Amino acid sequence: MEDVFYLSNLDQLKVLSDPLRVKIIWSLSDHEKTGKILSEELHMAPSKVRYHLTELERVGLIRVVRTELKNGIQQKFYQPIAENISLEKVASLLNGETVPDLDNVLKENAFCALEALRKNIARSDLQARKFLFIPFQARLTDHEAKVVEQKIKAIYTYMQSKSNRSTQEKTKTFYTSLSFFPTQDQ
Repeated sequence: MEDVFYLSNLDQLKVLSDPLRVKIIWSLSDHEKTGKILSEELHMAPSKVRYHLTELERVGLIRVVRTELKNGIQQKFYQPIAENISLEKVASLLNGETVPDLDNVLKENAFCALEALRKNIARSDLQARKFLFIPFQARLTDHEAKVVEQKIKAIYTYMQSKSNRSTQEKTKTFYTSLSFFPTQDQ
């Protein structure tokens, strides 16, 4: 699986603008799943889930990672194309066109991120000093915001490089979620 996939056209963004598709991608990020598994997990008709999987696969946001024959039926196991999907390269396209339900997608993405946070907290052995949660807003100049963005990317790159290495030392999985964007001052 790639580290980051950059959306490169409005078709990909439009396909991703459906909140259910965001839910599907989040669900697949845990581990590969079939349409049947997803339909049971999401309490939806298999045909509806299959339609959305087809659309996500068509624009390259998910892929079939393996197939398996079960009771004479070929099952496809899907996985997101990357651990992270970035809007960075389509941001300029958004200024010229509106994407339907973008607000709903952002809300659904935030909900999925909170749900992942909740599940990871529930599975973890929290100790007071090992849990760091800092919601914060800051007033920054454009230059300062660029510095913060670079530092966030550096932390991400550092963590990713450590996740992909092999080591003899005991490791633990740490969950992190961070959003950084300008808001409209009231």
